[in-house]
Amino acid sequence: MKLWRVVAGVLIAGFVAAGVTPAWACACGGYLPDAQSRARAFGENALVQHDAGTEKITLSMAINGSSKKAAWIMPVPAAAKVELGDDDVFYRLDRMTRPKTVIRKTYWPFRDLGIMSSGDPLAAEAPAAGVSVRQQMVLGPFQVARLGGSSGSAVTDWLRTNGYVVPATLAANLTPYLTEKWEIVAVKLAPRQAGESLSGATPPLRLTFASDRIVYPMRLSKGASTAQTVTVYVAAAHRVDATKLPDADVKPDLLFAGRVEDDALAKPADYLTAFTVTYRDPGRITDDFTFAPAATDDGFQRVEYVTENDGLWSTIGVVLGGLLLLGAGAAAIARVLVRRSSTGRA
Repeated sequence: MKLWRVVAGVLIAGFVAAGVTPAWACACGGYLPDAQSRARAFGENALVQHDAGTEKITLSMAINGSSKKAAWIMPVPAAAKVELGDDDVFYRLDRMTRPKTVIRKTYWPFRDLGIMSSGDPLAAEAPAAGVSVRQQMVLGPFQVARLGGSSGSAVTDWLRTNGYVVPATLAANLTPYLTEKWEIVAVKLAPRQAGESLSGATPPLRLTFASDRIVYPMRLSKGASTAQTVTVYVAAAHRVDATKLPDADVKPDLLFAGRVEDDALAKPADYLTAFTVTYRDPGRITDDFTFAPAATDDGFQRVEYVTENDGLWSTIGVVLGGLLLLGAGAAAIARVLVRRSSTGRA
């Protein structure tokens, strides 16, 4: 079984447990299932790598249900090279950015009384008019098209003609990107056999393009009708801060910051900064993520405290030790009183 399918199960369970409602759109672009399916994308991981004017975005989504015509749309600011990514990159990133576990000992009967504790628990046919088809290819289970366009309606007409499901809001949401001369990468399922469908986690796709800034596209997500959650891992020469937010009122949570060792993160772009955020009202999204070097390269790692009872014999030892100390103290007081009595002092 492919590792990404295993990870999918974990992601699905995690998002459901967290109460995140599945949505028709992924966090970076438009997820387009076939009309007959109930498949939804509700979780997303993205690795954004930036070095010397080149950016790479590796993307994988968790799909709840299955779709025979699953597709999504990804805008990028320049012509993109599209290829399959590393199957287990997000598994490794997750392991690298997990909280540090600190064990705190406690002893019955003091357990859970707060006496022994301190600190907080967690410190994707012919071109239509107005559309240029720059490249088409098949990558693994996907058919990929790189498009330029004069308008959102021209691109959505091409998508509809070529078998994509097109939401009513997609043309309007594509327009700002096309005005800025961005390229549109359209990805859909390319079944190797009749009846094949997509479910679980999508195989990672990597898009490489020129960019003088670190950007993660988010504006298409405003077409989503329910909550959108995204985790973005940014690998660069230094720690980064978010300089533009998709929704200015929703701040991402910092998960990790520090230099890491991984074959996919070559020096000097080996400083990893990880963020996660949930947009419960995607209609408020108006911009993309952009990132820039932070003021310092100070590291950050979450801390998870785990309380452990040290066991019966340790408890007995603590109790006996306490009794011995009390006894020794009482004996010392008694000796002082005897000396005072024998000298006649009050």
